[in-house]
Amino acid sequence: MKNSFYPVLMCNDIRKEADFFIELFDFKETFNSDWYISLKDNDEFELALIDSSHDTIPKLYRKQCEGLILNIEVNDVNTVYSEVISRKKSSLLLDIKNEEFGQRHFIIETPSKILVILFK
Repeated sequence: MKNSFYPVLMCNDIRKEADFFIELFDFKETFNSDWYISLKDNDEFELALIDSSHDTIPKLYRKQCEGLILNIEVNDVNTVYSEVISRKKSSLLLDIKNEEFGQRHFIIETPSKILVILFK
C-alpha cells in the first residue's frame, strides 16, 4: 500500500519556485539541499522541487517542467483571488470567472511557468 504520493516539479531555479509556494500558499520547507526542496502545508499537502539538471534525472529528461497544471481547490476562491492579486507574486493568466459547468476559478503561473488553477 502507498505511504505517500506527491508531485516533484523539475525546475531550473528551485529556490525561486519554492519561495513562490511558501509565500502564496503557506507551505513550509521540510527538507532542503542544493538540488531538492520538499514542502508541506498545514493540511499535510506535499510538493517537492528538484533541480532539472540533477544527475538523478535520466539525461534525456533533464529539463524544466512544461505543460503542467496544478489544481488547488479552496474554500473561498474570491478571498484567495484578492490575496494573490494583492501580493503581486505571480502573473494572472485568466481572470476570475464563473464557468458554465459550475466552477469559479482563475489561473496564475509559477516562476517556472507552471499553471496553477485556483477554484471552488
